[in-house]
Amino acid sequence: MQVIISARGMTVSRTYKDELTRKLAKLAPMLPALVETRAVLSKEKHRRTAALTLLARRRAFRSRETAPDLEAAVDRAVHALRRQVRERKTRRPRRPP
Repeated sequence: MQVIISARGMTVSRTYKDELTRKLAKLAPMLPALVETRAVLSKEKHRRTAALTLLARRRAFRSRETAPDLEAAVDRAVHALRRQVRERKTRRPRRPP
């Protein structure tokens, strides 16, 4: 799985990038067809935004969360992605008529 982390209006330390990569790597066992993960972290006046995208073979999962703290925004976005992947995995397959 390839992880791409970019930041807008701020700099992100190497240790935080490693921590973010670790959080995103926990989603890999849930979605074995995972190809790429993108994270765009941005800073505006009093808010931080984390936009995360998981690209699988046939599906893309996206979440965008905003919070006063960057870590809170990332945690919320990862939680939203985990929920989306779990819903997709537990959905019953459609049967052709």
